[in-house]
Amino acid sequence: MITGWLFDAYSLEDRIILWIKNNKKTHRIEKQWTPSLYVASDSKSKLDRLQTNPAIKPFVKQFNKVNRIEKVSDLTKSKVLQITVKKSSELIMLAKNIERLDKFGAYRLYNVDVPPEQLYLYENNLYLLGKYQISNDTWNELSNINETNYDLPKFKKVKLEIHSKTKQHIPKFTDAIDKIRIDDITIKSDSESQMILDCVRMIRKINPDFIITSNGDTWDFPYLVQRASENKILDTLVFGREPNHPIIRSKRKGNSYFAYGQVHFKPTAVKLLGRIHIDQSNCFIWEHEHSIHGLYEIARTCRLPLQTAARASIGKCMSSVQFYNATRRGLLIPWKPTVSEIFKTRKNLFIGDRGGLILEPRVGTHENVGELDFVSLFGNIMLHKNISAETINCKCCPDSKYLVPELGYRICKRKGIVPESLKILLSKRQQYSALVETTKDDKKLETYKQHKAALKWILVTSFGYLGFNNAKFGRIDAHMAVCAFARKLLLDAIHIAEDEGFEILHGIVDSIWIHKDNATKNEYNKLKEKIAKETGFDLSLDVYDWMVFLSSKNNKITPVPNRYFGTKQNGRIKIRGIEARRHDTPKFFKDCQLEILKLFSTCKTVSDVKEAISEAKSIQEKYYQQLLEHKVPLEDLIFTNRVTRGTNQNKNNTVQSDVINQLKWEGKVVEPGEKIRYVVHDYSRKKSKRVIPIEVIKSDFKYDAKRYSELLEKCCKSVIEPFE
Repeated sequence: MITGWLFDAYSLEDRIILWIKNNKKTHRIEKQWTPSLYVASDSKSKLDRLQTNPAIKPFVKQFNKVNRIEKVSDLTKSKVLQITVKKSSELIMLAKNIERLDKFGAYRLYNVDVPPEQLYLYENNLYLLGKYQISNDTWNELSNINETNYDLPKFKKVKLEIHSKTKQHIPKFTDAIDKIRIDDITIKSDSESQMILDCVRMIRKINPDFIITSNGDTWDFPYLVQRASENKILDTLVFGREPNHPIIRSKRKGNSYFAYGQVHFKPTAVKLLGRIHIDQSNCFIWEHEHSIHGLYEIARTCRLPLQTAARASIGKCMSSVQFYNATRRGLLIPWKPTVSEIFKTRKNLFIGDRGGLILEPRVGTHENVGELDFVSLFGNIMLHKNISAETINCKCCPDSKYLVPELGYRICKRKGIVPESLKILLSKRQQYSALVETTKDDKKLETYKQHKAALKWILVTSFGYLGFNNAKFGRIDAHMAVCAFARKLLLDAIHIAEDEGFEILHGIVDSIWIHKDNATKNEYNKLKEKIAKETGFDLSLDVYDWMVFLSSKNNKITPVPNRYFGTKQNGRIKIRGIEARRHDTPKFFKDCQLEILKLFSTCKTVSDVKEAISEAKSIQEKYYQQLLEHKVPLEDLIFTNRVTRGTNQNKNNTVQSDVINQLKWEGKVVEPGEKIRYVVHDYSRKKSKRVIPIEVIKSDFKYDAKRYSELLEKCCKSVIEPFE
């Protein structure tokens, strides 16, 4: 009998490997198992012929005719062909072979591109970091996936760094290893192969559960593979717990993709077996060491292996919950979704394709402002209004009285796959919000904050993913339905507030900012409760001593919906859209702006802020003098940008192209979506080297104090000028 937490899961050809971790040791469980794909066709004879096809049979372990729900909109199960493969790695290859046998659509394939280990977890109702008691292949659950205050074993973690001997500014894979660091242990030797072997032995001796790197997917492990290969010891490079499985270098370099208005780059993952590799630069939730608790929550709630969860897009996390619920229903997961959009007239398209409701803010300063924010609005609309691809204009409810505002779409009475999947995410986030407010233990408080933040990101993108064309259970009409409900809810809230004598200062999708002369906190609370009661959706309330809505930088009379800042009655500052909030702003400017805002946060009225302006300008002058005297550390002056075009793709002479070209001269290729980091060197130059990438900065480098001073002026102006 083994008792412990499910720590890792992966497939090896015809087996599934599961690792159980407790506070004493780590147990390896091996089981014969391979995944199945499913094939449907309008022609029964085609399915029959498939079973005897010589191009298919070499991959197949077993054929079965089974009953499954083929399409998400189907009301009953239908006969499909279940094909169990001999090896997990051949699943997609088999699917491509089947697809090539006939014209597109003749064979409809399912459960093809879901990783085998995830399919195993879904089918067996298991989840990562769940606690189990295993006896004779029977798994008894000792934990609950819905619980928030769960225990975990003590994990052993190490930080790994590989340093190269390089004569250039940027290290290359052809450079020899200088030293290897494992936490505070330094491995150094005249023999490169000896250093690699010592590193492997040290990892085996320490036996960590987690190996954490800063750039393990793009540098540390690929570089180690290259050096081990050149030293002819590649077969010894075993960093996982699975013997005879050394790390190999992938032929893929990663991929660039477009999401939410930005180009992103995701490098190829280096995953270990039986041990978890976390690349901090390739983990979307990683900000500091406490971020690992957010990763635990995603892996657990979304039923994803830890290394997959660390590198998964937020949409993939949401998809995993949907795949689990689909599997439990007997619903197949389409390989290539073909759900069509509902036909619309030009008028209906104009009405439906409008997004959320936005009211332009009243530019300027305001006192005693209330902010009412619908809690997880889009997620709760999908849950409570039952919005999913298959519930919009369904076949089974032609007389449904549940209609989408403005669009008139009917909503099914059956529970949709999307709202069913959102239930656990919304419920747990609500519980974590309550725990954050009530917990006194600092350690637990930080853990709950990380759990809550991780779930927030998944919920934020669940709405966008509903309209994503490659989403397995998405549909643009469902996306439009959510927007229609959101517009109505915000309008209802506005009307209720106005009826109660409040003035609307700003509104954006799920929030409104309101004001009434001499209104008390209690009056704002009563309004919140009234809106919640009449709409059926919960809201949060913040009351501000003062709030500033900023105009466009290019036109002072043009309002900007997402540029504002203010001080709450509890003294906390809220900022959106200004320099201190932006990810590309150097730390120096953020520190200056936040110091000024911290000063302003002690002021209860706009008049008080105006009196503090002279002190704010003294703060600005202090930072200005630091620039002129070149006392600012270079790391505080670094700009960080995500590029949309990579090496050899830029035609215009921009700061970004300047950085990319300099990196190219040093032998580094930049892919679209990667981040570049640089410091301003001489902004007066017309072509190259106006800025310098941090990778090539020399010891005698001097930054452009004049240019930084100009930017400091603009930064301070954003928060001081509205009060002048």
